[in-house]
Amino acid sequence: MYDVAIIGAGAAGIEAAKLSLRKRLKTALIDRNYGSFGGVCLNKGCIPAKHYLNSSRYNKDIAAIYKDKDNIVETIKRPALEFIKKQGTDVIWSDARLKTKNSIDTSSGTIEAKYIIVATGSYPFELVKTDNNKVFFAEDIFSFTRAGNKFLIVGAGAVGLEVACFLNNLGRDVLVIEKENRILPHLDRALSKRLKVILEKKGIKIRLGEDVNSYEVNTFDMVLLSAGRKPNVESLGLDDIGLLYNNGGWIKTDDYLKTNIDNIYACGDVTGLKLLAYVAEEHGRIAVENIAGASVKVNYSGLAESVFTQPQLAVVGMLEEEAKRKNIQYKTVKSNFLRFSSAHAYSDTDGFIQVLFDDDSNILGAAIISNIASELISIFSLAIKIGIKLTQIKYLNFIHPTLSEIIPKLLKS
Repeated sequence: MYDVAIIGAGAAGIEAAKLSLRKRLKTALIDRNYGSFGGVCLNKGCIPAKHYLNSSRYNKDIAAIYKDKDNIVETIKRPALEFIKKQGTDVIWSDARLKTKNSIDTSSGTIEAKYIIVATGSYPFELVKTDNNKVFFAEDIFSFTRAGNKFLIVGAGAVGLEVACFLNNLGRDVLVIEKENRILPHLDRALSKRLKVILEKKGIKIRLGEDVNSYEVNTFDMVLLSAGRKPNVESLGLDDIGLLYNNGGWIKTDDYLKTNIDNIYACGDVTGLKLLAYVAEEHGRIAVENIAGASVKVNYSGLAESVFTQPQLAVVGMLEEEAKRKNIQYKTVKSNFLRFSSAHAYSDTDGFIQVLFDDDSNILGAAIISNIASELISIFSLAIKIGIKLTQIKYLNFIHPTLSEIIPKLLKS
């Protein structure tokens, strides 16, 4: 019998397997095949998308970008798999179905485990049937060596906008439609509007409040769907053992990532809590810590999020709309980057920064638009997480000329 059996070898599952080994727990890691090892982030999402975005700024050959992407993915994947195998994890290539709360059916037989971690991730929501040879999921673009010239992207969330930027870099005709009245609907309206203006200035067409049914698919070379995700749970047999779900079919967990069945935990996308690879890794760590006897709660304080458009948009903590909705008193300081010399040196003049804080100089939240917003936001993520005050940051001396020096300069003003 295994101490821990992990279903799903994505960000959460791999992190859980690594820590299980350090805890000296006999561990099995189950996934369908080598191709899916690493999960969506490594194979179809984070890594390919950022490579395509970066490379397409100077390389317009999609076949060459694709070849480089495969090499990058393999360079990451192979050592990760070899490491966990060498450390003692039994990797099982198979579909998995829970037979009881302690047993899992696989293609090579039934295995038993004291604890089970479900980390099977999510998959794109099929808003339009993809049996049309022009309709694909947005992430599929990273598997093509050729692409047409005219694209319709359905959904103006992070993935849709990132793909739009990549295709725009290649000189393609890109139209993004969004049924809501703003791009990135979960963010403040002012931020969404500001980023929309920048992207449109670069040549990306964006139409809000529109539905895919208003468009004739055949007038586009390709239609890419980016309209949400669903939990990957259908074939696991979870209903048979009485495991409970939230609305939308996401696995229901408590603050310790335990399900309603006391020896079964769920991590990553499949919980629907935060569909981010680095959150999934943290989930994997927390689940194993708790299996090993700790009592660790999930804590999203200081959790930053970034959209890797060009420029990027990154946020952390509380933004203005939330503060007003909760009737929280706050002050704000904000500026575009035009007034800072380093922004001109690094061609980041579309940049913008906003910081929310209270009367005691506690930082409540921050938002940044910049070519390196995902890097800059970490300063505020750390400040919120460990309680660094605004007054402490503004007297730091950052290197000149850098984009990071914009932060203390802004706060001094």
